[in-house]
Amino acid sequence: MLYKNSNMKKLFMAFAFTITTSSFAGLPEMMKIYNNPSLAPNTDYCAVTDDNCKAFTALAKHWQSIPKNYRYHGFDIRKQAADGDGYGLNKGYYYRQDRTIELIEGGEVYYDLSSPRKEAIFARGLAVLLYIEDKNGWAKD
Repeated sequence: MLYKNSNMKKLFMAFAFTITTSSFAGLPEMMKIYNNPSLAPNTDYCAVTDDNCKAFTALAKHWQSIPKNYRYHGFDIRKQAADGDGYGLNKGYYYRQDRTIELIEGGEVYYDLSSPRKEAIFARGLAVLLYIEDKNGWAKD
């Protein structure tokens, strides 16, 4: 009986640790890349010297860290990211920070409406950037 309780306790602790680390990993990890694009790994779509493109790509991979119940001024940008709506996220919102705009310009290699895969990466990067701006208090009406 002690053996079962010990395993259950270990399982519960592992589960609790996973939930705790995954809920707090999103924004701080995003901000590391946002503030220092040179930390982003190389990617096939970006020139090795284009840190903004690489950072945009790395940030796009964090789109699932946006909480499912999060709304940006009432809009479900996480769903738009999941749907790959790069056009809507690019035309429908205003980005405030110079760094954000630099990253978007770096990510424009993905703005290709004829390629659903590339448009999805673009949408996910834009959604993450909106989330970053909002969570840092930079997004205004």
